[in-house]
Amino acid sequence: MKLPAFRSFGATLWGIGLFLVVLGGTAPWIPAFLLTVLIQLLIFATLAYSMNLITGLTGYVSFGHVVFMAFGGYALAFGVGTLNLHPVAGVAFGAVVGLALALGIGLVTLRFRGVYFAIATLVVAVAALYIVLEIKELGDGQGIYLSLRFEPLSWFYTIWVILAIEVVLTYWITHGRIGYGIRSIKSDEDAAKTVGINAARVKLFLFALSGLFAGGAGGVYYWTLSGVFPYQAFDLIFSLQMLAMIVIGGMGTLLGPLIGAVAVYIPSYIFLTVLSGFQFIIIGIVVIVIALFVPEGIVGSLRKYIPELRGVLE
Repeated sequence: MKLPAFRSFGATLWGIGLFLVVLGGTAPWIPAFLLTVLIQLLIFATLAYSMNLITGLTGYVSFGHVVFMAFGGYALAFGVGTLNLHPVAGVAFGAVVGLALALGIGLVTLRFRGVYFAIATLVVAVAALYIVLEIKELGDGQGIYLSLRFEPLSWFYTIWVILAIEVVLTYWITHGRIGYGIRSIKSDEDAAKTVGINAARVKLFLFALSGLFAGGAGGVYYWTLSGVFPYQAFDLIFSLQMLAMIVIGGMGTLLGPLIGAVAVYIPSYIFLTVLSGFQFIIIGIVVIVIALFVPEGIVGSLRKYIPELRGVLE
């Protein structure tokens, strides 16, 4: 499968690329406080694109994505604290662990469809917490605290690289030959199989990539916190936020996860400093409204009602 020709890159990819280049170039001059907020936003965006790879592209709703994020954090903590890895290597280790878990979990759960798949991933997320609580090497139920330096630029460029790779891969997947198979699976999986598409392999490939990036994002997230703790790490709110981001932004689109990350993270940050917990009510209401009245999300709605944007937004 070939990468699309350089000239064929769409306006949306160019726009996201320019946005990331500007951020990358100006990061050293951004005040530390604002930079930490931006880092969290990029982590949210990476998680949104991760969820988009499986749920947005195939329609398989996963409530268990918090597992990959959590184990990415635990892999970082174990790698840095026990194996004496550099934190960036710990993040890479977290990404590999996320990939391996996604392959193992996907081989079982992707046999289910619809609500049964969603329930299976939810069960996995709940079970994973209790498994971690019993593993002595992972903090013996107490979590792992790391004494790491405050390094916002290192955090920023690590998640910046992960997000940039993820965006390019999303574009490559949706515009390559595999993209036709993905669209046919989302439309009618049984019909896709009859025309020779190996649906099981395509879904597992996307789920594994999704786990890879969620694990990497989790590694960076818990690097910024200098530790990982079980009840926080496996909080299902993370999975719900990932789903909310792609629903609001536009499921299966290239720009949607980034817009959704902004739409979810900014209210979360604002209300967290003013009235903790209220942000989830706002996000929940917005998701319900969009699901009922604009199911295409922000990007899909813009393309639907503004004809001039149909060939521009993806």
